[in-house]
Formats: sequence, C-alpha cells, structure tokens
Amino acid sequence: MSLGKLFLIPSFLGEDNPAIIPDQIKTCVHELNEFIVEDARTARRYLRAIGYKKNFDTEVTIHELDKHAKQQNCHLFFKNVLLGKNAGVISEAGNPCIADPGSEVVAYAHLFNIDVVPLVGPSSILLALISSGFNGQQFCFHGYLPIDGAQRTGKLKKLESAARNTTQIFMETPFRNQKLLDEVLRTCNDDTNLCIACDLTLPSQFIRTQKIATWKAEKIDINKRYCIFLLG
Repeated sequence: MSLGKLFLIPSFLGEDNPAIIPDQIKTCVHELNEFIVEDARTARRYLRAIGYKKNFDTEVTIHELDKHAKQQNCHLFFKNVLLGKNAGVISEAGNPCIADPGSEVVAYAHLFNIDVVPLVGPSSILLALISSGFNGQQFCFHGYLPIDGAQRTGKLKKLESAARNTTQIFMETPFRNQKLLDEVLRTCNDDTNLCIACDLTLPSQFIRTQKIATWKAEKIDINKRYCIFLLG
C-alpha cells in the first residue's frame, strides 16, 4: 500500500488576506480532509477564508499540535497517512516549521519515508530579509531572544558582532516589541544598521533600515505589531 503525502501549507501573516495565498495552495487544500495545526479555531477560520467548503463536523479531522509536541506523540496524527491518505500542516502564520512546532511532525514523516510537499506562500522572515538591504548570502535566524534582561543584552552584543559578516534575524511577541527595540537601541553601537519590518503583507506594512543613531532620534511605536528585527 502506498503512503499518503504531508503538505506544508502557508497561512496569512496577520489579518485574513486570501489574495496573498496562491491558487495552487487553495486547490491542494480543497482536496484534503485531515490537518495538523497549532490551533483548531484559527485553522478553521483560515480554511474558510480561502474558500474551503467541507463540513468540519462530519468530513474533516483536525489534530492540534502545541509548541511542546514531541515526535513520540506524532504517531497519533499519521494513522491515515500511513494508510495512503494525504494530510496538511498549517502554521498560525506564514510557513509551517519556522518558529513553530511543525518541524517535529515533518521529522516524524521522514522516519517513515512519507513524502513531504512544501507549498509556496508568505514567510515574514524571508520577506524581511530581502527587504532589508542586508547580506542575503549569509544570514541566521535566532527566533526569540532570552527573556532575562542580562542574558538578552549579552545575546544582542553577540549578534551585533556577528552581523558584520552575517545578517542576524530575530523576533519578539507583539506586546514586547517596544521593550525589545528600546533594549536594542541601548545596547548596540550608533553606527550599527538595524532593519525593522512590521506587519508584512498588511496595509499597515512598515519596513525601514537605518543606523541605530537614526533610530534613536526617530521615535516609533511598534507595540502590538508583528515585527521582524534584523542587524546587518
């Protein structure tokens, strides 16, 4: 018996924006009736926004995967895939498996030689990188920095040093963005270049690269906005 496939399905970056999702993804998704997601309610809303018509109560199976997922739990999601049916992984925002737990699901799929099919869609990290003017040949994504103040300051100093040769990319939860920006401005040298990319693909999109000294003179409010930070 042939195995099913695991499709990696990109989602919106922020508010619903069906136009940003390629038709190829919509066509593929409409043929699936099993999904592995971070939050079932968000996934249902996304699927409906891109025109998914199947009945969630009678035709669709949705498995929730939290950030603490481990491979030993993944067998619960693959029963039907191992029997030949396809399934999809949906992230809360952007591409699955980048700064979310979907990578555990994909790693499990590879253990059983299940075909993994990545679909093209918006990625805030790559959109920020190509919009920054920084080195696109060498870059490193760090995800969330340490919460502890002293540890985060030390991490920022290391990132600033490494940014001379390799673009350094990091992020924070929206309600802590302003605090992180304030710390970046306090910690980094005035001649270091910082790019802030906010609300990518949304009407409120803001992308700017300039030196720390210029950022200090220009007060901006990024509180509760989706942001990617880059040092280069």
